[in-house]
Amino acid sequence: MEYSIYPSSCGIFAVMRKIGGKKIKGTDVLEAIETARFRGSKYGAGFAVFNLNEDKGLKIQLIVRSATELNEVREKLKEEGILINEEKEEWKGNLCNCEMKIMGNYYQVKKAFNTLNKELFHHLRGRIISVGGGIKVLKGVGYPSDIAKLHNIYNMEGDLWLAHTRQPTNSPGWMPFWSHPFSSFNIAIVHNGDISSFGANMEFLRAKGYDSFVGTDSEVIAMLLNYLINEISLNFYDALNILVNGRGKELSGAKLDGPYAVAIAYSSGNDLYLGAIADKSKFRPIIIGEDNEAYYVASEEAQIRKVSPRAKVWTLEPGGVFAASLREGIINYGRNKEDIDFFFNEIVGYSNPDNADIDASGKSYKEINEEILEKIRDGKKKIIIKNVNGQRFIGLNLPRLGYKGIRIEIYGTPGNCLGNLNNGIEYVVYGNAEDDVGDTMHDGKIVIHGDARDVLAQTFQGGYIFVRGNAGNRVGIQMRQYKDRKPYLIIGGRVDDYLGEYMAGGMITVLGLNTLKSGKTIELTGKFVGSGMVGGKIMIRGKISQSKISLKPKREEIISLLKALLIDGLINDEIFNKSLTDDEIYLTHLKNIKLVKNFLETKHMKPLMVEYRELSESEIKELLPVLIDYSKELGVNNELIQAIISEKFTIISNI
Repeated sequence: MEYSIYPSSCGIFAVMRKIGGKKIKGTDVLEAIETARFRGSKYGAGFAVFNLNEDKGLKIQLIVRSATELNEVREKLKEEGILINEEKEEWKGNLCNCEMKIMGNYYQVKKAFNTLNKELFHHLRGRIISVGGGIKVLKGVGYPSDIAKLHNIYNMEGDLWLAHTRQPTNSPGWMPFWSHPFSSFNIAIVHNGDISSFGANMEFLRAKGYDSFVGTDSEVIAMLLNYLINEISLNFYDALNILVNGRGKELSGAKLDGPYAVAIAYSSGNDLYLGAIADKSKFRPIIIGEDNEAYYVASEEAQIRKVSPRAKVWTLEPGGVFAASLREGIINYGRNKEDIDFFFNEIVGYSNPDNADIDASGKSYKEINEEILEKIRDGKKKIIIKNVNGQRFIGLNLPRLGYKGIRIEIYGTPGNCLGNLNNGIEYVVYGNAEDDVGDTMHDGKIVIHGDARDVLAQTFQGGYIFVRGNAGNRVGIQMRQYKDRKPYLIIGGRVDDYLGEYMAGGMITVLGLNTLKSGKTIELTGKFVGSGMVGGKIMIRGKISQSKISLKPKREEIISLLKALLIDGLINDEIFNKSLTDDEIYLTHLKNIKLVKNFLETKHMKPLMVEYRELSESEIKELLPVLIDYSKELGVNNELIQAIISEKFTIISNI
C-alpha cells in the first residue's frame, strides 16, 4: 500500500475590495485557497463572507445534529429575552446549518451564546459558529473545494472574504466545529500556527465571561478580539497590536505567543476591516498584496497571483500588524512605510516567452520535473518554463540523478524548495520566489529577478545565489564552507531578522541598490544579524545599529545588571543613565568589567567583530568578480557596481 502525506501547516487567504472595486466572487476565493491545497488536509476547511450593506440585522449561525438542539436554542433565546424574527434550516447530511435572525442587546446575546455553546458542545451536539450582521461562515470537513461544493459558494459574492485549509494540530478534524474560520460578533479569523499562550488566553477570557471552547487554539483569537473591540471599544488596529505586543498588566492575558500568522475580518456596521498579524519571530509565512481593486492576505504569494497576477506584494515584518478598511484604505502596512516605498515599490512580473519548452499551467511539480527530465534526455541544456505559480520542488530530482550544467529559466512564482540540494544546475527566476530557496545547495547558481522569501540559502555550502530584490527572515542561516568550496549570497535589496544566524562560512552581501542614490540613511537589515555566528563574513552596505547585531539581553536584565554595577561603585550615575538611552553603546563600552563581559558573551551572544569601513583590497578582489557576474545576470549597471565597491560597509565576522 502506498501512503503519502505532505504536512505543510494550514493555508490562509483573505481579500477585501476597495471602494469602487467590484464585489469578489466566491470562485476566485476558492481558486486562491486551492492554490495552497497542499498546506491543508481532508480534515477541515471553510470560508467567511462579509457584505457591508446587506443583511444588517443580527443573525446567529449554528450547526446542530437534530431538532432537539434547535428547540434548546429557541428556549434559551426566549429565556434571555431575545426575539427570533426568522429561521432558516439547511440540512446537509446529518447536520443542520441553521440561521436565526434575532433581536436583543449585546450582553443578552453574549450570555446566550456562551451558555448554549457550553451545553451544545457537550457530546458534540452542536455549536453556534457565528453571531453578527452581514457575515456568513461556511465550514465543514474536507478540502476547500469540498466545502465550496457543500455550501454552493460558486454564485456568492462579497465585499470581504476569508478562506482556510486546515492541517489539524491541537484538535481533531472529523466534525466541522473545529474547522476555521472562527467567528464572534462580526469578527472572523483564519490562522496558521500554534498559540502556545492558549491556556493563559483562555483564563483571561474566562475572567471576562467566556466559558465555552472547542479546544482549538485559534478560537481564542476571535474571542479576544471580540472583547477588545466590542467590549472595551478599542479600534481595529489597536486591538490587533495588543494581540502581538500586549499592553499593560490588565491586558497581558490578551497577548498571543507562539508561531502564528492570522488573517482577520471585522464589520463595524459602517465599515469593513481586513487585518493580518505575525509573531515576532515570524515562524509562519504571510504575504500582503494590493491592486487597483482589492487588498490581499495569503500564506503564499502564488495564491494572490492566481487571482491578481500583477498585484503589488510585500511581506509582513516579524511582529507586524497590517490593517486596512473598506472606506479608509490602508491604516498600517505591516512594516515601515519607507521599506514599502524603497524596497517593495516594483510590481515584479514578466511576460511569458513564446519559445517556452514547458507550460506549467495546471501541472503538479512531479509532472513538471518529468518534462524537465525528458528535455534533458533529448539533449537540451537550457529549459524555459512558463506559467509557474506555486509549484514546489522544481528540479529537486536532478541532483540525485547526477545532472549538471543545465540552465532552467522559470517565468512566474515558483513555490517552496526551489534548488534545494542543488549541485551544478543554474536556476533563473523571472519573478519572485517563495520560501526555502537553495536549501543545502552544494554547487551551481540561483538567480532571482524579484524577491526571495524566508529561509533563503539555509545550510548553503557552495555556488552562487543572486537576488535582485529583497529577502525575508532567517536568510543564510547555517551557511558553511569546506576548504575551497565557498558559497556567495548577494541580496540587492534588504533583509529581515536573523540574517546569517549560526553562520559558519561563506559570504553574504546586502547592497540596498534602490537606496544608493537616495541620500537617505536607511538600514538594510532587521534585528539579530549574525546571532550565533561562528564563521564566514556578512557585509552590509551602510551602517547598521549595534543593537541589531547578534542577540541582545532583555532590557529588564540590563537594568538589573546596571543597578548592581552602580551599587558596587563600578559605574557612576552618568554611565548608568547613558547606558539606558544610548542604543549604539548598549553595554559594549563596559566590556572591560568582567561581570559585563561574561553576561554578554556567555549568556546572550558570541563575541563578533563589527567594523564600519570601506572594503579592503583583498575583499574587493574577492567580491568584484562575483558582483560583475551578479550585474550580468540581473542587468544591473556596471557603474552602479563600481559605486557600491567604493561605499562603506558594516562588516561582521567571528573573532
